[in-house]
Amino acid sequence: MEIFMNTIIQYVAEIVAILAISAIGVFGSWLLNKMKQKKGLENIALATEEVIKAAKVTVRELNQTLVYNWKEQQENGKLTAEQIIELKQKAIEITLKKLGEPTLKLLESAKIDVEVMITSAAEAYIDELKG
Repeated sequence: MEIFMNTIIQYVAEIVAILAISAIGVFGSWLLNKMKQKKGLENIALATEEVIKAAKVTVRELNQTLVYNWKEQQENGKLTAEQIIELKQKAIEITLKKLGEPTLKLLESAKIDVEVMITSAAEAYIDELKG
């Protein structure tokens, strides 16, 4: 009877050890997945900052190369609707060229419309410059 009880205790101990190891593995996988998600969000935040910085630089460049000249050519000192449309297109094109392929792919994989982000960042910066 004692041998039988020792055998049962040994099997139970092995089962508990296997379950504990499995639980540690599952917890480790869960923790790793959470860490990857956090890192992914951090990368998206960094990519977003890169887009905003590039858009601001582009706005400053366009102000120096086009906007000031165009405004001087207008009697009222304001841009025409056509010029505004052209500036918006140029801002998107130039900013996209400044961004690295990994940044663009990351934002696209996150289903973020990069062109809308560029437009929004540029418009916000223009408002900041005016204010």
